[in-house]
Amino acid sequence: MTLNTYSTPWLAPLAGGLIDAVVKLPGSKSLTNRELVLSALAASPTALIEPLVSRDSELMIAALESLGAKFERDENQITVTPIDSASAETVSVDCGLAGTVMRFVPPLAGLHRGRVEFDGDVAARRRPMSTTIDSLRKLGVQVGQSASDAGSLPFAVHGGGSILGGELTIDASESSQFVSGLLLAA
Repeated sequence: MTLNTYSTPWLAPLAGGLIDAVVKLPGSKSLTNRELVLSALAASPTALIEPLVSRDSELMIAALESLGAKFERDENQITVTPIDSASAETVSVDCGLAGTVMRFVPPLAGLHRGRVEFDGDVAARRRPMSTTIDSLRKLGVQVGQSASDAGSLPFAVHGGGSILGGELTIDASESSQFVSGLLLAA
């Protein structure tokens, strides 16, 4: 039996002259979520022009809103008003399956004045979070988990409005997002 059912190979078309075209590339999910975090921490409102709208970016926006950021949407931009951390209420963050949400927002939660509960999709509970949790604890942030203390979702960060900071060594072999999350918050 022959696997190739084509009698002749396909030849890619060649342009017969100059090509005049505009190709619009979509934004990056990863870049959009980093821009959302930095905008939420900025000193003044920031306009993001044509950010990628995806489930992950919507989860990030919801997480940042729960911490006090405000978002205004226009046709092709999102204007972000930075986090107002005056509130001391308990909030919940749905991480879905978004690694950027589960690894970038917990360090921000340490800056929140109150309890921030993190959970996500069932599959997200299998993703490694020990590095983020341990790093926050080493920086003096209270992080509570279920009785199993499994180093994964769900967990809660008890923010005091600031993080002491300091020198930290991180094993980022499982994901560079562990380092990115702390650097973005710093």
